[in-house]
Formats: sequence, structure tokens, C-alpha cells
Amino acid sequence: MDKIDYTKYSPTKKDLLEYVLSVVIKAVVIVYLFYDNAYMCVILIPFFVMDYKKLIDKKKRERTRKLGEQFGALMEALVTSLSAGYSLERAFVDAKRDLAMQYGKDELIFSELDEIINGLKINVPIEDMLKEFGIRSGVEDIENFANIVGAAKRSGGNLIKIIEKTVRNLTDKRALLSEIETMITAKKYEAKIMMITPYGMLLYLRLSNPDFLKVLYHNILGVMLMTIFLAGIYVADFWSKKIMDIPV
Repeated sequence: MDKIDYTKYSPTKKDLLEYVLSVVIKAVVIVYLFYDNAYMCVILIPFFVMDYKKLIDKKKRERTRKLGEQFGALMEALVTSLSAGYSLERAFVDAKRDLAMQYGKDELIFSELDEIINGLKINVPIEDMLKEFGIRSGVEDIENFANIVGAAKRSGGNLIKIIEKTVRNLTDKRALLSEIETMITAKKYEAKIMMITPYGMLLYLRLSNPDFLKVLYHNILGVMLMTIFLAGIYVADFWSKKIMDIPV
């Protein structure tokens, strides 16, 4: 089985279906509110390309975040095994058994653990496998852990204490990120409401006073103004998400 490159993402059928449904709904809403002309769907193509890229980026980040969380649980399981006197290599085998009680067998971390355990059976150095995993993962915590294990193996340092300290640092970092996420959750909802508001205003005007917007439909100047307005909504949405983005 090919190893997963977590820095890239290939959409599943479910992802594509989700995208197509969102495009159809957006096309109907935008054409009705902004242009009152079905042929203007052509103008929306660049916006829908942006939506596709955002979907891929969102799915990739969700997968990476999930992998990082599962790796945190793996490190805690490793500390438990190392404290019991097992070698690092044996600790990975025990950690897989412990994690099986927390996660389903289809989770990302198990495919990576299988790669590591199979590599150990043919005497592949653990530090080499962790380094390769760290590069593929794109997760800073995994890359740092791989570098720490490699340095400890070369220098003969106290591996248990080093990993325990790393786990503490990782746990503190995750707790901080969780606290920040909680703090900005309300802001994210506010941003979503702000993004919906322009559509709500146009819908209200179309239903309550259709003649008010007629001047903006079926003419070049109106199309240009509405397109600039729509582009402004997309730009505002992009920057609001960028500002509130929490790196993994």
C-alpha cells in the first residue's frame, strides 16, 4: 500500500458530491440575487474554482489536524510503555494495542503504526522511519519528535525523560490551541453571519421591492457592480478565515 503524503489531498466521491451540491445551490442563489440571468453562471466559474480550492484545503487541514491529535495520543501511550521498562521499538507495538481502545481500526494513525512495526521487523531504524513519517505528515510536532528521537539515539540520552518532556510540551501546546479555538468560536459565528448578511439583504429587497434592484440587472454597469460586490464578499470571507486560522 502506498504511503500517504499528508501535504497533498485527493478528493473522495463524497467530497466531490459535497462540492457539486454547494456549487448548484450557490449558482441558483447568486444568479437570482445578483444577476437575474441564468447565463451569468459563466461569470461565476472563477468563484467556483476558488470554492474547490478552499474545499481541498479545508479537507487537507482537517486530516492533518486529526493526525496530529492521534499522534499526541500515541506519544502518551509510548511514555506509558517506556516507563514500564520497554524499549522504544516494543513501545510502538504496545501503543498500537492501547490506541485500539480509543480509535477505530480505519484511523490514520494505525496505517502509520503498521508501517513502523513492519519496518522494525526487518530491522529498519526507528529514527529513519519517524523522520520519513514526519516529512510526509507536514505536522510540526511529528517532525520535531522524529528529530528528538534521532538525536537521542545518536547521543545515547535518556530517551524516556526526553519523550516525557516532549509529551508535556505537546500537551501544553494542544491545550493552548484548544483554549484559543474556544475563544474565537464566537467570532467565527459572527463572521459567518456577516458573510450571509449581504445575501439576506438582497433577498429582502428582491422580495419586498423588486423595482429597487431592476436598475442593476440586464445591463453592463449593473453586472460590473454586482460582480465587484460579489468579489468583495469572497475577499472578506478569505481574510476573515485567514485571520482566525490556527496552525496545526
